[in-house]
Amino acid sequence: MDTKKTRALLTALEKGSLTAAAEELGYTQSGLTHMMNSLEDELGLKLLVRSTGGVRLSPAGQELLPRLRALDESAHELERAVEKLCKMSHYSLNLGTYSSIARQWMPSILSDMRHLLPQLDVSISVTDASEIYSSVRAGKLDCAIVSHQPALCQGLSFVPLRYDRMVAVLPNDYVAAEGSFPVEKFEGERFLVPADGFELDIMPSLSVKGRRVSPIVRYTNLDDAATASMVAHGLGLSIMSELVMDGINESVQIRQLEPPVSRSLGIIVSENRLSDRNIKLLIKCAQRAIEQKYAQR
Repeated sequence: MDTKKTRALLTALEKGSLTAAAEELGYTQSGLTHMMNSLEDELGLKLLVRSTGGVRLSPAGQELLPRLRALDESAHELERAVEKLCKMSHYSLNLGTYSSIARQWMPSILSDMRHLLPQLDVSISVTDASEIYSSVRAGKLDCAIVSHQPALCQGLSFVPLRYDRMVAVLPNDYVAAEGSFPVEKFEGERFLVPADGFELDIMPSLSVKGRRVSPIVRYTNLDDAATASMVAHGLGLSIMSELVMDGINESVQIRQLEPPVSRSLGIIVSENRLSDRNIKLLIKCAQRAIEQKYAQR
C-alpha cells in the first residue's frame, strides 16, 4: 500500500474536506480525489463518505482507522530513521590504511580535514592490503590509503600520492660493503616478513633481472617495529620501506636496494565514489599534507 495515500486520507479527515487536504499537501483537488479512489479500489472497500459538507469515514473506514494511523506513524518513523542514517553517512568516512601510514601521515591529514569540515567523523581501520582491498570493494570501507596492487585493484580507482622506496634492513653487526645492498645478497639468508599480507609489497623486491632470489622466508605475524627489533637482535634480515622505518628506533643498518625498488602509495576508491565530497576532501588534504611533509626534507 502506498503510504502517501494513507497520509492523504488522514489529512482529509483532519481538515474535513478533500479541497483543504489538497491545499495542505500540495496536490490538485482532482489529483487527491484520484488518490482516494485508487486507495479504495486497492482495498476493495469504501472508506470515505463524500458530501457537499466535506468528507467522513464510512463504517469500514472507521473500523480500519486505528490501523491506518499506525501505518502512517510507521511510515513517519521509517522516514526519520532513513533521514538520520543519510545525515550520518553524509558526515562520516570509513578509511582503511597501514599502521605506518596511520602513524606518519594520518595525523596531519585528519587535522586538515577537521579544520575544513569539523562535523566529519573519520574512522580508521588498520590491517593488511588484501583485507583492505576486499573491504573497499565490498563497501565496508569507503576508501583506503594503501600501496598499489594491480591484481587487487580491478574495478577500483587508484589516486597516487607518493613513491615509497624499499630498503634493506640488516643487523648492525652484519658485514656488508658500503653503499647499496644487492638483492642477490638475500639468497639463502633468514628473511623476516611482518604481519601476513605485507609480502605483497616486500616479495617483488626479491626479483632481479628476471631471476627470483630465494631467502629462507619466515613470517613473523608481528608489526613493523617488532620485526625490526628481531632484525636488530640478529634473527634475520628484512626488506621494509622508508616510510615504515621512519621513526623506528632500532639499532639496524638501513641500505638502499640494488636494483632500486619502490612501492606506490595512494588512495583506492570505488569508481562510482570518486565524486563523493568526503573522499574528494580526503584526496585534497592527503596531497597537501604529504607535499608539506616532504618539502621540509
